[in-house]
Amino acid sequence: MASMKRVLITGASRGIGLELARHYKAKGWLVIAAVRNPATAIELHELGLERIVAMDVIDELSIDAAASTIGPDTPIDLLLNNAGILLVNTVGPFLVTKAFLPNLNAAVKTQGLAIAAYITSKMGSIECNVAGSCYGYRASKTGLNSLIKSLAIELGPKGISTLLLHPGYVQTDMNDMRGELTVAESIAGMAAVLDTVKPGDNAKYYDIDGSILPW
Repeated sequence: MASMKRVLITGASRGIGLELARHYKAKGWLVIAAVRNPATAIELHELGLERIVAMDVIDELSIDAAASTIGPDTPIDLLLNNAGILLVNTVGPFLVTKAFLPNLNAAVKTQGLAIAAYITSKMGSIECNVAGSCYGYRASKTGLNSLIKSLAIELGPKGISTLLLHPGYVQTDMNDMRGELTVAESIAGMAAVLDTVKPGDNAKYYDIDGSILPW
């Protein structure tokens, strides 16, 4: 019998991260939620997750402490980097991936595949930029995309599929809830894309409907 799959979700205290935790818990996965302050993550505690760990995704010491708490031999089948903007976008996902690489490698050994997925935005695509504006946000997402492309080149041969996910225009605090999709609809779409990933799928930039976006 195959072992239960495990997902680590960063930025899981609210919004997309919290809904991801709900989704994968409901699917029967072991869920590790990473948040800056576990004591205030009341909704996460109510879900009965495998573990809630303290992690500030731009603090390397905090990330390393979380990795040590979880332990390098704990397989992580899916690493979901749910970052914010600017420094968190570009630096945080790299630091998190580096710290949990042993866990991804452990999942490859047990399941034959591990996925490192990064929630980005279509606004990070240079080719799709026809409207301009949002300079800082676009730059941070483009920087993340470039970083992940480099990680994919390095991690792909190790059996780790490294992917980017555009969540759609989601109703969040950032846009005053003016998005086209609810958070639940966005998570359902991204999870459906992740369900199709197989060994060899690497360095792909997915739209919410599963189509491939240009860099």
